[in-house]
Amino acid sequence: MFECAKTNKVSQNIVNQIRKAIFSGVLKAGDKLPLDKELMNKFGVSKGSLREALRSLEVLGLLEIRKGALGGAFVTEVDTEKAKEGFSNFFVFRDLSLKNLFDVRLVLEPHIAECAASTITGDDLQRLEQILQETRDALQNDLPLNYRGKEVSFHLIIANATQNPLLIFLLDYVETLLLDAKEILNPGRDFSKRVLEAHERIYKALVARDANQARNAIIQDIREVEEALLRIQKEKNMSELRLRMQC
Repeated sequence: MFECAKTNKVSQNIVNQIRKAIFSGVLKAGDKLPLDKELMNKFGVSKGSLREALRSLEVLGLLEIRKGALGGAFVTEVDTEKAKEGFSNFFVFRDLSLKNLFDVRLVLEPHIAECAASTITGDDLQRLEQILQETRDALQNDLPLNYRGKEVSFHLIIANATQNPLLIFLLDYVETLLLDAKEILNPGRDFSKRVLEAHERIYKALVARDANQARNAIIQDIREVEEALLRIQKEKNMSELRLRMQC
């Protein structure tokens, strides 16, 4: 499975070989790598170079280093938060504006809504209705509620209904950026009331399994939220607002 590492950038060569073994399916989640001594012999490297490579793979989220008698280096699945962190590292020097965010939402979410109209389950619809009811009760009775989190959860339930891992991940990342923007701009309860109305329209379209209506409802929601946040941004004189998600 492994071969002697080249002398140039030894630790990176080890990283590449182990990544290749994982991506090709030779190593699977839960598998334990051989002991350090055996790996050092296979790669023909020092303990320091091997440890550096294993630490790099742990940072990437591909390995988990466990200590103790039953410890070692184990292959692990990269979770969503770790992957989003990688995206954030990429964008940290590339300013993302609100317009960038809503341009992407208009590409992704109408298609997601169309797909979900035919794939969403009864349990999904119940979860959407629960979010809507909790939001209604909180707004009507002036109760504290994590509106921002509920708004994100509403869209993620719809995305999950598509059963498309790439769409789900991309929307998760975009919605997290949108949450960041809302936290910065703090649009208030009236904004949440308008979002609730939009979400009720989307929910009704999904219950009716009407793909075209769901698409149109989510486009309207995106445009209304964009208009409201851009207006608040202008009113607060935050022309240099940039989104850099903190994972």
